[in-house]
Amino acid sequence: MRWLLRNAQGRDEATVRGLLDACGLSSLGLEEQFDGGYVVAEQDGQIAGVAGIEVHGAHALLRSLAVLPSRRDAGLGAELVHNRIRWARQQGIESIYLLTTTASEFFVRHGFEISSRDEAPDEIRSSKEFSEMCPSTAVFMKLARGGA
Repeated sequence: MRWLLRNAQGRDEATVRGLLDACGLSSLGLEEQFDGGYVVAEQDGQIAGVAGIEVHGAHALLRSLAVLPSRRDAGLGAELVHNRIRWARQQGIESIYLLTTTASEFFVRHGFEISSRDEAPDEIRSSKEFSEMCPSTAVFMKLARGGA
């Protein structure tokens, strides 16, 4: 059975936190952006994946991309990324960024390019994700023009 993508709801927050923790991702600040910017993938009555967009003015951070280990390698991560990019564009977001410590090759395949942290807009620099949560060794990436 394929998965069903739907907007995340408040009742999903605890499950999403557990998924993020299981995947080694931080859930700090989740509640601040959860309504509206997040999508979950349901499969067999279970949340199998999640991805979020954190809006910061005209810019956004793609964050919290997580897929259950048992559901990986089936295209779910790619579908979640593309879903959030489409959502951000529909919201009028000018640019989309992300930080990753483990998946830069995955994101390159989906239209992102490695960028210097110095090039981050002020709104992104002041986000918790950029300034507090991700280590300085995390790779900073930007969605290339026309990417994904």
